[in-house]
Amino acid sequence: MPKKSDINLCPIRTRVTTPMRRMTLTALALVLTMPAMAPAMANEQTVADSSVGLPTQEIVVTAQRRTERLQDVPISITSISAESLESGGVTRVSDLPQMVPGMRIDQSGAFAQPTIRGVGSSVAGPGLSTNVATYVDGFFVPNSLTSDIQLLSVSNVQVLKGPQGTLFGRNATGGAILVSTLDPSYETTAKFNASYGRFDKASFGFYGSTGITDKMAINLTGYYQSGDGWKKSLIDGHNEAEYEKYAFRGKVLLEPNDTMRFVLGYAHQWSDDPTHNAKNSFNGLSSGISVPGTLIPTGRSDVANDYATQSKVKGDSVFFTGTFELGFATLTSHTQYRDEYTYIANDNDSSSAHVIHSNYEAFDESFTQEFNLASDNSGRFQWFVGAYYFYNNIKYPSVNVAAFGGPFNKTQGSVNTINAYAGYADVTYEVTDRLFLTGGVRYSVEDAKLVLDMPSRGPASGKESWKSTTPRFVIRYELDDVSNVYASYSKGFKSGQLPAGTNFISPVEPETIDAFEVGYKRGGSGLRLDVSGYFYKYDDLQVTAFLSPGSIVRNAASAEIYGLEAQLSANVTDNLAVSLGGAYMHAEYTDFPVAVGYRQNPNGLFSVFDVDATGLTMQRAPKFSGNVDVTYTQPLFDGNLTLNANLYYTSRIYFDQVEQFSQGAYALLNLRATWTDPSDKWSFSVYGTNVTDTTYINQVQPATAAVQQGFGEPAVYGVAVGYQF
Repeated sequence: MPKKSDINLCPIRTRVTTPMRRMTLTALALVLTMPAMAPAMANEQTVADSSVGLPTQEIVVTAQRRTERLQDVPISITSISAESLESGGVTRVSDLPQMVPGMRIDQSGAFAQPTIRGVGSSVAGPGLSTNVATYVDGFFVPNSLTSDIQLLSVSNVQVLKGPQGTLFGRNATGGAILVSTLDPSYETTAKFNASYGRFDKASFGFYGSTGITDKMAINLTGYYQSGDGWKKSLIDGHNEAEYEKYAFRGKVLLEPNDTMRFVLGYAHQWSDDPTHNAKNSFNGLSSGISVPGTLIPTGRSDVANDYATQSKVKGDSVFFTGTFELGFATLTSHTQYRDEYTYIANDNDSSSAHVIHSNYEAFDESFTQEFNLASDNSGRFQWFVGAYYFYNNIKYPSVNVAAFGGPFNKTQGSVNTINAYAGYADVTYEVTDRLFLTGGVRYSVEDAKLVLDMPSRGPASGKESWKSTTPRFVIRYELDDVSNVYASYSKGFKSGQLPAGTNFISPVEPETIDAFEVGYKRGGSGLRLDVSGYFYKYDDLQVTAFLSPGSIVRNAASAEIYGLEAQLSANVTDNLAVSLGGAYMHAEYTDFPVAVGYRQNPNGLFSVFDVDATGLTMQRAPKFSGNVDVTYTQPLFDGNLTLNANLYYTSRIYFDQVEQFSQGAYALLNLRATWTDPSDKWSFSVYGTNVTDTTYINQVQPATAAVQQGFGEPAVYGVAVGYQF
């Protein structure tokens, strides 16, 4: 057990970035990102040939809310087909960085925190939203406790980078994750799969669809997963993170005539998975050192909690899409209701001592309504207008804390209510046969209300309202029939917040981002290339400081981000497809004089002090990340053998604003081999994720009683079988 005198927090470093250093870094970026990456891609309009990594037809996407060729969309996009997701071992939203350059998804306990190009949220809790919006079939997923969804019966996933406010209902300063699932088909189809892997990881899934009449069809998809988990208690050796989860989703499609289309759906999910809450201490930094004989684990699989960690989530959603062809335009209505429940229990000192434990429940209810009107694709003038309403009610009836062996006491209850309204429009004019101009604007109104129930101080309430107008401008020029260049400017807005993490009401101002981008795209059935450079001016960043009795959210002054990204996919031969990628990023706080550092006091508990973080690297913003994806297919025993290797690399990242807590560079390698029988109905696979068994941290959470850390999953290897008809 480490002694208190032996434990020191990582030193805080300051740094000044000179113009010469910036020029050097930019030159280095140009060299690093010349070989780049784009995964094998497809979406609901184009299905990839399973024998190669690229589609044999043009890829079309809906990133601008109309059907367009991928190379014609002046936005940085990574589009990933269902086949590529499966072969690359990507089963959840949190796995997407394995195939998307410039993207990270870290954890804050059970809260998923996506970051794109250094723009992400370090805040987590009631009433707090993320910078990267997640949509499933066009419906916004507001709760970061449930946004790390299982990718079930997915047709494709698109990751859009940069502000998207003139095209999507909810504000998205960092980008958007668009998950498209299969709609019902009139042809009867069914798929079944099962897998078993290390740590008793068992998964079962199914998908079925059929027509009821010539105008109505239904589908149903679901999965079940359980396992022992990979974390062991040093106290008695039990499995600390056993888990069980399941989900199902059903849709009904009705097409009464050629001009109307309706999809009604219901989804349910249940998860009992404490993996991300079963944490230990970073470098032994725990208040447990004040208690003689305390076990303080630091190893990847080690925990020593004397209070059982829990994370239970139940969610239900009902959604309805209506599409009406009006001749001159298409009107679409998206209506969604979500009702979600969460129970979280934490051992906050990450040791065998009874210093601080906590638990809470959360009830999250939301409703969204969006109307879109998009012109047809004929003529030189194309336009899109939308209106959006979002309601969110988040109740934390009580946050209960037990300290130094005492009973649990309620420290706070809270109710956050958000009403958001937005109108937006985006128009494109074809000036010549090759020159296109785009302009867009969004107007947002965000109303927030917070009610606190504080036993120590009594009830309190507050409300705030924020308004914003954010534009978008793009110029695009077609060099030839398969390649384009573009330049764009867009402004992003993230609403102000009324966080309920502490025993007082303190509004947090909105954050804004000015995003400039230039890019080149080339399409074609055998070769795709996407190169972009960007510069972000980021103001009033919303950041978190963890301290007793909760967390404080406040605004940093400003930051600057610039970088280069490239994606390249090619069919090298008829049997071999290769995708390469790289993302170089320079991200630093340009004015942040009151960031927070952490230190351990003589009593073992932790406190904070102010640090000037100006010139330091932004959190969760690696200098370089890269991806390689290789797929090879060869006939074997009258069937087909498909081999896939997927490699992800990232340089050092910092989990805080003052560079105290970091994870060094690491790489993750996934491998999969699949044999499909001659009938193309049966498939048999062997797979491995993180096959090199790389140890890496995916969260660091300073608090009053410990600096807690969580690790990524060790190597998992297993077998899978699938059947379809």
